[in-house]
Amino acid sequence: MRLIAFLLCLTVAGCFAQTDEQSSNPSVGQQTELYSPVFQPAPEPGCDAYTMQEIAQLGFRRKACYYGAQLFTGSAVFGAAFFAGIAQWTNDPRQWPQGADGFGRRFGTRYAQGMVKSTGSFLFGALNHEDPRPHPPVYEECQHLHSQKTGFGPRLGDALLRMVWTHRDNCTDGIALSHFAGALSSGFVGMAWTPNPGNSIGQAFSRSGTAFGGDVAASVFSEFQTDIFGFFSHMFGSGRAKK
Repeated sequence: MRLIAFLLCLTVAGCFAQTDEQSSNPSVGQQTELYSPVFQPAPEPGCDAYTMQEIAQLGFRRKACYYGAQLFTGSAVFGAAFFAGIAQWTNDPRQWPQGADGFGRRFGTRYAQGMVKSTGSFLFGALNHEDPRPHPPVYEECQHLHSQKTGFGPRLGDALLRMVWTHRDNCTDGIALSHFAGALSSGFVGMAWTPNPGNSIGQAFSRSGTAFGGDVAASVFSEFQTDIFGFFSHMFGSGRAKK
């Protein structure tokens, strides 16, 4: 009996000792779990010019993604509606009625022309190794082709030159086929549904010239848009001096 009591005392003392050790050091008696960090891959950039702007060189897949994102945008719908409204006001073409029916035809025409223009620009630009972004970043291999322009005149000239001459992905210069192909596609696709007598080769070239002129205006605006927004922000925003 004394032996059994002695063993019970040793057991109780051991339990108290283990409890005190665990209370003073919680890591004792507990299984340590090892956590290895899980590295998630960076999210893929979107198809717009903002998230794709930091990519040095776009492959065909990204160019196709960028092209697809430009087909259904608010600006594309607004532009088609705006020019359809002008055509409705000038009754062009006269063979189409006024009212909702005529506006629908004119809107559909402008939107289809924009889609075909984007498609032609994408296909010929991809074959010609052109970058579809308005201001693609300059990557190291092609730095010798680029120079930073300052002053209104040189920057304006650079914006106009981009419409006919381009720096390609393979670090060579060449004719900007995308702009010419897009303009011609936009001008000639209307021959599929435009009523006579406006359905002629001459009218198709006239529409192509209008489309090319729109690209020129967009290029000039993209060159100076930061200055324009900065000017109005300074005039009407927080940069205006308080009296």
